[in-house]
Amino acid sequence: MFSLIKDPWLPVLDSNGQRRKISPRELADNQIIDLAWPRPDFQGAGWQLLIGMLQTAMAPEDEEEWEEVWEQGLDAQKLHQALTRIEHAFHFGPQKPAFLQDFSTLSVEPSSVSGLLIDSPGGNTLKLNKDHFVKRSCYQHFCPHCTAMALFTVQTNSPAGGAGFRTSMRGGGPMTTLLEPAEENVPLWRKLWLNVMPSSDNWQEQHLPLIFPWLAETRSSETAKNITTPENAHPLQAYWGMPRRLEIDFDHQQSGCCDLCGEHSDNLLSQIRSKNYGVQYDGWLHPFSPYRQGLKDASAPLLPLKGQPGGLAYKDWLGLVITSEDKLNRTLPAQVVRRNPLPRQTRLWCFGFDMDNAKSRCWYEHHLPVSSLTQEGELKDLLQLAVELAQNALSLLKLALKEAWFASPKEAKGDFSAIDIAFWQQTEAEFRTLWQQLSLYPSSAMPQAREALRHWQTAIRDYLFTAFDARAFTNPDETADLCRVLAARLALHKNISKQKSHKQLLAIMCDREETEHV
Repeated sequence: MFSLIKDPWLPVLDSNGQRRKISPRELADNQIIDLAWPRPDFQGAGWQLLIGMLQTAMAPEDEEEWEEVWEQGLDAQKLHQALTRIEHAFHFGPQKPAFLQDFSTLSVEPSSVSGLLIDSPGGNTLKLNKDHFVKRSCYQHFCPHCTAMALFTVQTNSPAGGAGFRTSMRGGGPMTTLLEPAEENVPLWRKLWLNVMPSSDNWQEQHLPLIFPWLAETRSSETAKNITTPENAHPLQAYWGMPRRLEIDFDHQQSGCCDLCGEHSDNLLSQIRSKNYGVQYDGWLHPFSPYRQGLKDASAPLLPLKGQPGGLAYKDWLGLVITSEDKLNRTLPAQVVRRNPLPRQTRLWCFGFDMDNAKSRCWYEHHLPVSSLTQEGELKDLLQLAVELAQNALSLLKLALKEAWFASPKEAKGDFSAIDIAFWQQTEAEFRTLWQQLSLYPSSAMPQAREALRHWQTAIRDYLFTAFDARAFTNPDETADLCRVLAARLALHKNISKQKSHKQLLAIMCDREETEHV
């Protein structure tokens, strides 16, 4: 039907604000600013697709070659030649092998093409008539371009889907972290190139089925013997995982407007075939995902971070930028982030679905600061202390509210997550300001740093009392007791100064001020 390498199918935005479609061969054009997919999950997946193409077809051999491309630009002729090497793997149509589709013909009943969308209602949802927000009839016909992007998106983020329906290489609904330039209106190729890593791997044509699993018989996973690991596949398959056995039905097409992008097409697709026991991945560390490891067990596996209710709170930011530890876990940033060649000129783009098994609850994305954090610098320690202060403060707030709301606060039961979400969201702006200030003045020996920490301490304290006062009389299940509320507020005031993090910040500021005075 079309080639994902040669044909213009990628919607983009140029420097003049105009929208058009290009092929990956045109990425060297400095006028192209960004992709312009109609869905945020397609936008994130589109970046990953193009980064994967560049990493596979024209990865630089070393940092020097990477920097040469960054300074001089992508060479259009070299890009054309490099992508030609992998063109065979990017055919999208009924003829096999076809992009991210099962090598064999799947002898199963067809289902709606909407099944390619992670947020589409599943079979049980439809059976129970619970499709209240995303209706079953919203997405029935996709143009070939949106179908190809939906196919890559679901394979990259594949959630749990019943017995034998495998999750993605990073589990269901993984969090993705990519580097992006801090300044605006940078050419798209530069944004992508930030996430391409030097590699000395010179794969040959015979390696292609190990990189692109759809070029050979599907390594189905009915038995544990067929698990796919980095040892029995090519490392580049990390960019091209295929956990789902899917096949697009190209026999039933019609004319009309695509339900996703709205564009007219004579080849709208409406059906797919899906079968369980696709490729099962184990032992992979995906270059775009951060990982977390429990500290209690030295042999604990590295687990990819996932989307969470309420989105990504700033208490987690540090672990996405630099290896960090708390009392329970060690967090390892994504490989592309650890290798960041331009830390002073970049920020993080973090995104992903918050999944409850097969059910998509929400899509979250955040743009976070990076600055020049290092393992040894004091900046990391100061930010960790600031986060610890916030975590302790949140615990005190919840305790105080329970004491205000309930006669027996230790026995209080219920979902208090709304307090957590509100706290992290409503204090985020102050933390961003703190991060920015400490990036400029990364030592407690600097008076500007101490002033920023003092302001943070005050902001957290003010928030605690503002939030307490706003919520203390709002428990609908209990009659408000003024004496109990006042006692809880007084206890909150006393407990703040007892916190270890509070005392540590005060000690830092006092010691430095005394030293300067001497």
